[in-house]
Amino acid sequence: MKGISFAAILGAFAAFTANAGILNNGNWSPSGCGARPEAPVIDSTSVDAFNRSINMINTWQKQIQTYHDCMVREANADAAAINQAAAAEQAKINAASEKLNSDANIARNKLDSSPARGPVNGPPLGSGMERQGY
Repeated sequence: MKGISFAAILGAFAAFTANAGILNNGNWSPSGCGARPEAPVIDSTSVDAFNRSINMINTWQKQIQTYHDCMVREANADAAAINQAAAAEQAKINAASEKLNSDANIARNKLDSSPARGPVNGPPLGSGMERQGY
């Protein structure tokens, strides 16, 4: 069952975003934004060299803003997909627990009302699961 649940989570995750980030040893990085632009080096050997450096910085700032915006979109999509998949799995677990407890209570009531058997010991079953929201 764990394999099926994990596959369902991965399927929901993949369906939500085509460009999911990469999680490797606890480090997340975007997968659809390309390489992060390298910051230029400021050359102060002359006025002309410095002016060229400033032009390179202006170009870099546009590139890094584009990269940043892409990275934020991907991170938000990944977080939403994980939350959605976890909530769906949580709902399945709660529904299965509730159904099993309901079925057990129905069986208990059937046995309690049977003249051949005495009452079944123990209280009616509850949900058995504490509901936790993530």
